[in-house]
Amino acid sequence: MVILGLGSNVGDRLANLRKGLNLIRAIPQTSVAQVSPIYISDALLPENAPTHWDNRPYLNAALRCDTKLEPYEFLKIIKNIEIAVGRKPDSDWAPRPLDIDILAWDDLVQYDKLLHIPHEHLLTRPFALWPLADVAPNWIHPRGDRAAKMAQDLKSKPDPLNTKQIPHRIDTAQLVGTINLAPDSFSDGGQTVTFEKIKKLADAGADVIDIGAEATNPNAKPITPEEEWRRLEPFLSNLKSIPAKISLDTRNAKTAEKALALGIDWINDVSGLTNPAMQELIRAHTCDVVMMHHVTIPASKDHVLPEDQDVVKLVYQWGEQQLEKLNIPRERIIFDVGIGFGKTAQQSLDLLKNIEVFKSLGCRLLVGHSRKSFLELFTQKPPQERDLETVLFSLHLNQKGVDYLRVHDVDYHARAFRAFSLAS
Repeated sequence: MVILGLGSNVGDRLANLRKGLNLIRAIPQTSVAQVSPIYISDALLPENAPTHWDNRPYLNAALRCDTKLEPYEFLKIIKNIEIAVGRKPDSDWAPRPLDIDILAWDDLVQYDKLLHIPHEHLLTRPFALWPLADVAPNWIHPRGDRAAKMAQDLKSKPDPLNTKQIPHRIDTAQLVGTINLAPDSFSDGGQTVTFEKIKKLADAGADVIDIGAEATNPNAKPITPEEEWRRLEPFLSNLKSIPAKISLDTRNAKTAEKALALGIDWINDVSGLTNPAMQELIRAHTCDVVMMHHVTIPASKDHVLPEDQDVVKLVYQWGEQQLEKLNIPRERIIFDVGIGFGKTAQQSLDLLKNIEVFKSLGCRLLVGHSRKSFLELFTQKPPQERDLETVLFSLHLNQKGVDYLRVHDVDYHARAFRAFSLAS
């Protein structure tokens, strides 16, 4: 058993940790058995450190791994992984995209110029010991104490780095919190939206906040780009303080162009990038873009895919054909199968059961199943009361390797993912 500590305080910290995790998973003769929750802490700095070094707190996690490699061989590989994620050689103490330390290696005790096992500062650094205890509570330190006990003892002492756990994870699908400014939204239309509500989604564990002002459910009425922007502009102009990426849910190129000028990270196009003006706009920028399959916008129960044909094959073929037309790098595109948009309840369910098929498209996957009408196959509860069923499908989709889940109750999902990960 090997316990690794990962840390990042430069750039997209969660993305850096995810890259590190994926590269570690690819190490030959090595497997990752468990991933800890994420902890945030102030930067640990040496005396007389440059003032700009204290620019951002660290995010830290621990991995419990099994490997057949020898310690020195393993050390060389993880140092190369640090460099691959962007760390400069000889950047000890300086801010860095990724730092990987060997915290423990079974009962090995070794201190030389290259290896310090167990980590020499493990017992005094909450950001290292606490995540280690999450993944290996019964590991015994050479001094004789179990990790869980040492972590509990350290929690009773003052922590100058203000270490605390956050709800985000790097080993699950990323959560996309949804904000609907449209009064006729199917799930939460008419609710008051505030900056506090948006920030609450980010604090609850959302990596991305998806904001839309036009409802697309079967009962919704289309609005003009001018009305759409009137609803959006007060929020989009003041979101830089939100600790999450911002996605704009729009099918209007003019609206998207204004939002991109404000620094929006994603465009979520429910019309599937079929508008030439939207295609041209996306080609001119570097943002990520969600491309959703649909039959009609707004959705209509009277216009669905043929029920006597293979819905997975139909949606896959549409996605492949659309990707070929776009001339946009697939690494920028996130494909959404469009649950409920031109599909019967059974067709939506079939897509979710076979969602892994769409990974062959070569782009990331997003699923927006939260509270959707297909869940009437399982419950007669109204949309606002379907979060239990939504979470159960989310756990399934997470196991299938879906990259993003667009959901309404982010806190509920983050808690479910944490419990599921610790129980696995």
